[in-house]
Amino acid sequence: MLALRYKKSVPRYLLMRAAASRVKGLDTSLLSPLALANIPEPELPTPEWVRVRPLLSGICGSDLGTLSAESSPYFSPLTSPPFVMGHEIVGEVVESNGGFEAGERVVVEPALNCTVRGVDPPCAYCATGRYALCVKVTEGDIAAGIQTGFCGSTGGGWSEGTLVAHPSQLHPVPDGVTDEAAVAIEPLACAVHAALAASPKAHETVVVLGAGNIGLFTVAALRRLTDAGRIISVAKHERQGKEALRLGADEVVHPKEIYGGLPETLGATVHKPELGKPVVLGGAERVFECVGSPGTIEDATRLCAPGGEVTLVGMPGARSSLDLTPLWHGEVKLTGAYAYGVEERLGEEKVKSFELALGMAPEIKLDSLVGPRYRLREYREAIAAARASGRRGHVKVVFDHR
Repeated sequence: MLALRYKKSVPRYLLMRAAASRVKGLDTSLLSPLALANIPEPELPTPEWVRVRPLLSGICGSDLGTLSAESSPYFSPLTSPPFVMGHEIVGEVVESNGGFEAGERVVVEPALNCTVRGVDPPCAYCATGRYALCVKVTEGDIAAGIQTGFCGSTGGGWSEGTLVAHPSQLHPVPDGVTDEAAVAIEPLACAVHAALAASPKAHETVVVLGAGNIGLFTVAALRRLTDAGRIISVAKHERQGKEALRLGADEVVHPKEIYGGLPETLGATVHKPELGKPVVLGGAERVFECVGSPGTIEDATRLCAPGGEVTLVGMPGARSSLDLTPLWHGEVKLTGAYAYGVEERLGEEKVKSFELALGMAPEIKLDSLVGPRYRLREYREAIAAARASGRRGHVKVVFDHR
């Protein structure tokens, strides 16, 4: 099958780390660890597994970070290269198995937890529904990997062939949810998890830093699933601002106003030190950081009110040093929101993040945020478009295998 495979190479990794951010297209050149290859289709690890043909597969910020080597090496022992990339997937079941019928459309939940791996008894996190935090991701029936798309045994969505998934990873796509909406369920589920983990109250002001797909989806989830009061989106580009307002933000400010108009909007005061960024006294009770850059993480801590909470939703990069004095001085809580799981909402039955995301998709017109679409052989253009999403007015760039 034809697939985009990431093959680990220390020299290529170091080259990407040193030059990918400065040399346009280096991350998809002949020097890249990523290459289009004809490879065998993955085997079913156990008879209950299901073979799925990808229809659409998204390009995620974590994929881009992997290609440019900007992601932290923290994850390197938790993957098993060479692997086919792509973890945002809507597909079609190839052969009836595991309770699914041939031809049935499914969204793949990529977390490779204890249930998926056949690890019994499960770890404490999987046993309590926090399976994205599984500590057995190097054990069981398949090779190491935190998710489909980073595991040598499963295949991934950047393929014209098939991948394999455990039945517990598959969610049937309702008739009212298009392929375009379904391919964005995975990042929307991440935003659902982040919003519910923080659960801001009606009297609290929330700032969402960043308006790429994760930032926009976080706004949508906060407005629909929590009691959040005032939601302020920090958006750089015109379409991002318009979508943020459509999805539930009360106000949109430009990043240039982070230490200008935004603190005044928050009722805070700004003070300039001899060196470094301004000091903000006051701020928002909740700040969601949806970029992952060192600068915006530091901005988040400075914009958060004393005793408030900063939630890291975007994946942090590895090239940074942070001034965490605002965190210390304001007794601000800094927490991570990774992936998804089983959500607990007061007075309601437990439900998976993916199920909540599937329910939200038609209401927020999720499919309108997906595109442009590229064929697999156009991967260089696709990845370039994903890197320039905000500037070009895109939200979610995808591969189309249909």
